[in-house]
Amino acid sequence: MKPFCKETVYRPVPSPCYEVEACESWLTDMAAQGLFVERLGHMLARFRRGTPQTVRYRLTAARLKGSWIDSVPSEPLSTEKALYAEYGWQFVCAQQEFFLYICRDPQAPELHTDPAVQALSLKMARRSAWWSFFGALAVLVAQFVLNGRGNLARFLVEMPLISCCLYLYFLGALFLSFRDLYNILWLSRRLRRGYAPDHRKNWRPTARVHRISLGITATAFFLAIAGCLFYLVQSGSRQPVGNYQGQLPFATLQDLAEGTPVWDQDDDLNRNTLEVRSSLLAPTILDYEESGKILQNGKVVLDTPLTIQYYDTRAPWLAHLLVEDLHRSRGALVKEACALPELPSMDGAYAYTDKTGTFRQLILVQGSRIMSAFWLDPYGTQGFDRLAPRFAEGFSAAT
Repeated sequence: MKPFCKETVYRPVPSPCYEVEACESWLTDMAAQGLFVERLGHMLARFRRGTPQTVRYRLTAARLKGSWIDSVPSEPLSTEKALYAEYGWQFVCAQQEFFLYICRDPQAPELHTDPAVQALSLKMARRSAWWSFFGALAVLVAQFVLNGRGNLARFLVEMPLISCCLYLYFLGALFLSFRDLYNILWLSRRLRRGYAPDHRKNWRPTARVHRISLGITATAFFLAIAGCLFYLVQSGSRQPVGNYQGQLPFATLQDLAEGTPVWDQDDDLNRNTLEVRSSLLAPTILDYEESGKILQNGKVVLDTPLTIQYYDTRAPWLAHLLVEDLHRSRGALVKEACALPELPSMDGAYAYTDKTGTFRQLILVQGSRIMSAFWLDPYGTQGFDRLAPRFAEGFSAAT
């Protein structure tokens, strides 16, 4: 009984079509093993089993019609296919900016006999490689620019897996596009100098580099997706402050003034709630919001919404790294820090306000912990000289 053998098999592609010589050599070796390609993808190639045979594969570049906005054709012109068929070359499939042909007749002439003319035919492939490289570079730069405007350090601390995998993916994509560009430019240069392509090039050394870089890029992409799903599940679960088990590691409205608290009951503003998160670089992340008044003998002594962002990080340098991002997250505040009273128990203390003095932010750092408190002071009665020592006292007492 003959062993069961699938007619169709798939193999990972060891080199992209932009490595023309290596790709042709690999397909020729596969045919010698009885595997004849039917479809050539970016990552996988589909083969049909047959009798091992010595054949030739050639990748020809698609021709431009004239405009730079032309899309890549899905197959060559019928006249081109007919002409090549007369010389023993059959069209197999299209891949990116290339058409793949096969020839089983060892006596048939080559598709390209003039290297200089073949170099001219690579115009579309060179153009696409340049666009792909600049596109990957632009995406990477855009990520740094957008996240660098007040989010880069927080992104790293709050989502270390996502941030590392995301940038690893973009760097991997940039490297792959650079290799495509380098290979097609290197081949074009050799062809213009009159050197014929090496159709039996050893494809194995470049295959290792391609598979490793492609594997790292793909793994980073899927890990980034998994990290995003985990973050979405963890975030967004705000709870009433009263449901939190344990003591808050910072001062709240009740700690800032003596008296009776009266809380605002506006659910639409999501007040008096707490969100608890964690990450590899910050085991405890608290996002706290409350709004209310403190009454003393029937008089209002403190009236403001209060927002606190708290991080207990893995190392002190991570806490200090967050200072700038926490400040930039409040766009209405000026860049220059305000004067503060002495807070000797703190490793770092920064105070900011807007030009009118209405919005106030206090950032305190102690060891590997950092907190940012944001409140309103429309009447100038809830300044740093009054509240900063109270915040520092509550923050220090939580250690």
